[in-house]
Amino acid sequence: MKIAILCGMGLDSFQQKVLQPIMDDPTIDIVGALVDCRPRPSLKKRFLKNLKRGRGGYMIVMLFKSHFAKKQPSVSSREFFSSHGIDYTETQHPYTEETAQTLHALQPEAMVMLGGFGIVKEPLLSLAPNGILSYHHGDMRKYRGQPVGFWELYHNEKAMGVTVQRLSTGIDKGVPIVEMTIPIKKGDCVSTLRNRALDSSTGMMHEALQSIQRPDFKPEKIEQYGPVFTIPNLRQYITLQIKLLFRK
Repeated sequence: MKIAILCGMGLDSFQQKVLQPIMDDPTIDIVGALVDCRPRPSLKKRFLKNLKRGRGGYMIVMLFKSHFAKKQPSVSSREFFSSHGIDYTETQHPYTEETAQTLHALQPEAMVMLGGFGIVKEPLLSLAPNGILSYHHGDMRKYRGQPVGFWELYHNEKAMGVTVQRLSTGIDKGVPIVEMTIPIKKGDCVSTLRNRALDSSTGMMHEALQSIQRPDFKPEKIEQYGPVFTIPNLRQYITLQIKLLFRK
């Protein structure tokens, strides 16, 4: 099976672990990668944007926490693909006809998205016969959007879902190819739940690629999708911390 990779300018440890079993599988041929090199908005612009939406307080808390958090190991996409002998193309215009032609020339049967590209749209969505596979760390029947694990804890869920979906138009409104349930433990906070969900799901993309190769595989569509969640405000963040304190 021929696949192409879609990603941003860097690959973190989770993304590298996702790619490892795919690269080791002799039935899968990575014919190329497309790297989204568009510059990210500055920290100031992102902060002002969230401030206008009433989420400035939460952003300040997250910036403070990230300053003291342990940095996750990552590598540039250019370095990773070069070291593994995978051809790649960098672009700052992922949705132009030129980019679509570059991918089309690779003739991938499926594409794997591991970052970048924002909310994916045409012409990329329908370029490969098996579409674009992407992670959503949540159950799309109840939780679409972000942040990972936050809203499940906020609503006192006992478990959270992890999905590899075939993307379609809309936020997390694809067809699930592989799904997993992660139990939520009594002492969990957002970071421990998120890390456990990431660690437990690195092999799901490879499993999804194996599934879509089977001629008898028919993914089950979701009848009703859940609401879209987004970055919380400061009041919601404080409310969650109080809930977690009582849980412990």
